[in-house]
Amino acid sequence: MKTTHVLVALDGSEYSQNASLAAFWMTRATDAELEALAVVDPRIVDLFLSPEFAEDLGLKPSIDASAKIIQSLKRIANIVLNLWKGDCQAHLGVEGKTHLELGDTTEEILKRGKDCDLIVVGHRGVGYKDHQPSATHFRIGSVAERVAVGARKSVLISVAPPDALKTILVAYDGSEASKGALLLAEQLAVKTGKQLKAIHVVPKEEQRKQSTSTIELGASLLRNYIPALENERVRNASVSVKPSTKELMDSVFSIKVGPVGKTILDEAQALNALLIIGAYGFKDPEENTLGSTTTHIVRSTRSSVLVYR
Repeated sequence: MKTTHVLVALDGSEYSQNASLAAFWMTRATDAELEALAVVDPRIVDLFLSPEFAEDLGLKPSIDASAKIIQSLKRIANIVLNLWKGDCQAHLGVEGKTHLELGDTTEEILKRGKDCDLIVVGHRGVGYKDHQPSATHFRIGSVAERVAVGARKSVLISVAPPDALKTILVAYDGSEASKGALLLAEQLAVKTGKQLKAIHVVPKEEQRKQSTSTIELGASLLRNYIPALENERVRNASVSVKPSTKELMDSVFSIKVGPVGKTILDEAQALNALLIIGAYGFKDPEENTLGSTTTHIVRSTRSSVLVYR
């Protein structure tokens, strides 16, 4: 994956702050250009003018009240974007391009992201049930899955800040999508100095042995990653030494038995990993199947997930 253009969606929440940090991290790792988008969703107006909020705010439903709320939301969004420009300057040495749009949050992110190689969105993860619902959650957190499903290119769903990541973990099953995900994972591991791991999951124990050829092929695709235990040997060698396929199989790949989605998610959480998965199994957002491994992972994750296309 050659990433040259990254878009991050912002709303001022702690989740989009994590997304912003992840976008800076990805931009540095892939030598890309970065821009940010904030969306003012008119549906928020209906929330503020509902009886639950309107009375406390002293508002009465009217066109004038709607216009004032939208203007206030636009001012807040501009503040968020201006603060982000300062962060971008501090992290990347450039100001960064920003956009402010009015419309459906998911649709505007997808529209702006059409020409991007990677869209980064914040997400509260499965732990969102521990938090009180709010307008902020409605604006960004609830659309992460729809963005992942609807985007034409890769999507990074950021749950945790990048400095909390210890590992780059790729779900590998030998498919073309997982091969691309593996090569991206290798690139990120090399650029960021994180440990690279790949997990291949089979539902039954008797399938473990036949999976060896699958991970052997995966290991043969790696060209630049050197496992930590091999670094000293490489530094001491008089010529450049590439780890053997067998060494990469032993140090990078693991075969696990169990339910595919749950096993991958458990491994990602145990390793404090950025999980990279291929986007096979996705359909139109309105027809998306709950049985898809990829969809299950996106919906149930407690870790940051990059859906590779």
